[in-house]
Amino acid sequence: MPSKPEQSAISVSEALNIVKIGLESMRMRIIGEVSGFTGNRYATKYLSLKDSDSALKCIIWGNVYKAAGVDLKDGLEVEVEGKFSVYPQKGEMSFHVSKIHIAGEGQLRLELARLEARLRAEGLFDEAHKQSPPLLPRKIAVVTSPAGAVIHDITKTLARRWPFAEVLLFGVRVEGSEAEERIVEGLQAADVSQADVVILARGGGSFEDLLPFSSERVVRVIAAMQKPVVAGIGHEPDISLADHVADLRAPTPTAAAEVVSTPNVDDIQQILMGSSRSMSVALQKKVRLLRQQLDSYSSRPVFSGPEALLQVRAMMLDSVLQRMTAQMGRGFEAQSAKLLRAQEHLHKRGNTLVEQRRHRLEQNAQALDALSPLKVLGRGYAAVFDEESGEVLDTVEAANIGQDIRIRLKDGQLDCEVKGVRHG
Repeated sequence: MPSKPEQSAISVSEALNIVKIGLESMRMRIIGEVSGFTGNRYATKYLSLKDSDSALKCIIWGNVYKAAGVDLKDGLEVEVEGKFSVYPQKGEMSFHVSKIHIAGEGQLRLELARLEARLRAEGLFDEAHKQSPPLLPRKIAVVTSPAGAVIHDITKTLARRWPFAEVLLFGVRVEGSEAEERIVEGLQAADVSQADVVILARGGGSFEDLLPFSSERVVRVIAAMQKPVVAGIGHEPDISLADHVADLRAPTPTAAAEVVSTPNVDDIQQILMGSSRSMSVALQKKVRLLRQQLDSYSSRPVFSGPEALLQVRAMMLDSVLQRMTAQMGRGFEAQSAKLLRAQEHLHKRGNTLVEQRRHRLEQNAQALDALSPLKVLGRGYAAVFDEESGEVLDTVEAANIGQDIRIRLKDGQLDCEVKGVRHG
């Protein structure tokens, strides 16, 4: 049997080039977890895709990564499409990625990241829109599941830290298909209640469990609420979009209860005790200052020797009194002279006026005397009056037979009765 011709050996480069041509002819899709991701925004990206047993080195060119529109990070599960290749110089094999997709939960996270970016661009997460929880709230609304450890922890914390507040529970479903609708209803009801602040809370859970708190509708309802909202959703690492839009984010539901009850009873007691001590110290300092001022005032001459001050004032008063007395004396002399001259003038003027008034009075008396009814009666005339009415009877027409009349003469009057009436 003839033997096969022996194949001639080839160089390393030739072997690697043959392998390279063969690998690059195969395109495939691979799912794995990102590990060791490196590279800046525009340069080539390097990473490994791994599963529980193996790891594969991958290369993503900058333009491919930018077109994919994803943000890769370690731990993210992705689905990539591309082909194998060999780097002949080092004999290293790698997978050259041409397409990238987020796989499973990663796709949900991508969609959530896009929603967050859109809402953030609208300004829903801006600090300018956030309110501070009120101090010493009287009523606290809690939107959470009515069953479970969360509401128990919140009420227990509030009872310990601020027992004066009334807790208003708005029980809702916090996971499942109806959770989003129930959370929205609970928040809206809490916003129109008499509560001073609202706690939105739930316990820890998986990424999918917390998705209702990242829904766009829940975020917009929180952004529109008039009352301040404190979010206590999940545990420390869990961050939902509700945490971003809430006025304040607490790492846990219990921490949310602590936030709305700060300062607590113990804090206020410490504040009051500190204020009392400060006031006491300030009051003692003020008393010492006033005592020093009083000592300073009491040592002044006006208090230590008031008679000296009075003597100076008395001398000044005597001097002023002397000047006033001299001035008043000169004034009195001048006024007395004026008064005497005025008296003489008034005396002369008064005599003249009296004579003038006396002469005029005599003339008026003579005129009155001439017009006096008594003067007429003295010449033999009489005046007749109606006895009953006292009216003057100046015609016979005014008299009646039998009428009582009174006749006035110059020296008296006569009571008469009309016996008859004569005309003419």
